[in-house]
Amino acid sequence: MSKFLLFVSLILFFVQEASCYDEKHNFTVPIRSRINKITPLFGLDEGGKVDIDVEVLSVGWPRSNPPPWLNVYLVFFNLQQWYEYDLRAYIPTNDYTFACQNDDAQCVSICSLPSVKRYQIWGSPHDRQRKRSLAFEIEERTEYTLALLTCAATSHDDTISVEMSVRMINPGHQHLSVEQIPLEGMYWTLVVAYGLLLGGSVWVLRNGFSGLLLHKLLLAAMGVKLLELICNLGYYRHLSLSGNDVTYLFQATKFGAICADAGFLGLLLLMSLGYTITRESLTRRERQLLWGFFVLYGLFGLLHSVCTAPVYCQGFLLAFYVVKFLITFCIIVAMNANIERLRAGNLDLHRPFSPTQLYLKLLIFHNIRWAFFAVLVFPILLMFVEVAVLSWEQAWVGPLLQEMLYLCVFLLIGYTFRYHRPPPADPETEEPLTGNAGEGEEGE
Repeated sequence: MSKFLLFVSLILFFVQEASCYDEKHNFTVPIRSRINKITPLFGLDEGGKVDIDVEVLSVGWPRSNPPPWLNVYLVFFNLQQWYEYDLRAYIPTNDYTFACQNDDAQCVSICSLPSVKRYQIWGSPHDRQRKRSLAFEIEERTEYTLALLTCAATSHDDTISVEMSVRMINPGHQHLSVEQIPLEGMYWTLVVAYGLLLGGSVWVLRNGFSGLLLHKLLLAAMGVKLLELICNLGYYRHLSLSGNDVTYLFQATKFGAICADAGFLGLLLLMSLGYTITRESLTRRERQLLWGFFVLYGLFGLLHSVCTAPVYCQGFLLAFYVVKFLITFCIIVAMNANIERLRAGNLDLHRPFSPTQLYLKLLIFHNIRWAFFAVLVFPILLMFVEVAVLSWEQAWVGPLLQEMLYLCVFLLIGYTFRYHRPPPADPETEEPLTGNAGEGEEGE
């Protein structure tokens, strides 16, 4: 137990060293694209600060000034403006005339839209400086996005090069977006909860309570879930402190989520097949299918998490969900089949069940079915809650509810297969001295 707590404390110590949006951009902009969204919507509180360093150049070598007839603006929109003006429709595509529909008057109106902040970084009548440093303070708590507007007649088809660094910080030198700030505390709490739960289970198992292989599988699934939570905590902790979205930390969170889901689904699949509940082993075909499903599940999940080509990413994601659907389908079929066979009493068992044992086995399967039903239905309910109930500031509630669901399911499974002290045995026959058929039957 002490070694386990030392291991967790060491991990959390290194995670602490790991509290914005702080990104550098270097891109080429076709003038006819008109609107180029630079940052995603980012929640800033009143008193937050935005710092921007930008340089506008022509394309080619040696670098020179952009065309003198071009006007370039950096515009800071809030959430209401972004949606009311329907600027989401202006996404750069190969058809750069889409933004203005070849209408110069419309182009001018786009470049004149009201905004929270507007800075002309190139063009007349201001002095033409290629480098500018901008800084301002936020006056209203909402989400914001930064866009680059290129304003010129549609007959021009030039391109410009833009180098920019953008830093958005909430009060208290907090680099996370407003709706993400509670996530760090949430993951801290969950890591402690899972650590105590896992450590307590190991302590109970080593202090005179009997356990089954299924208990070890449950502890393994909880351990993988704990590692996923530690990865998430490290990612948000580092993002909160530095504002830099480190790729390897983000990949670690995705890979951790895949492993945790695989362990969770594997545990449900083994229980639905009756492993340690109605039989002690799986058939050879079942073992082959089990390993095959989860190897493919992990492979396609990993390929999608590291994929950068959109064409391949869609294929990997589709294959990943197909394998996940097959695993889910197997869980449903196996669970219902075992319940019906227990009710009918036609299971092929090495020894018959007593009525009390049969009742307890059915109770186990019913608990598993309710847990699996909650896992299936909850994401749909959560989607409606996020859309219809939660505001953008409460976006952290969605991940919290999802993590609470997994924790409740682990607790339900742990309670259903709870440990028990083995009854004293006769030293001559090694048979239990008590005849209580209901004691400890959940674990058989």
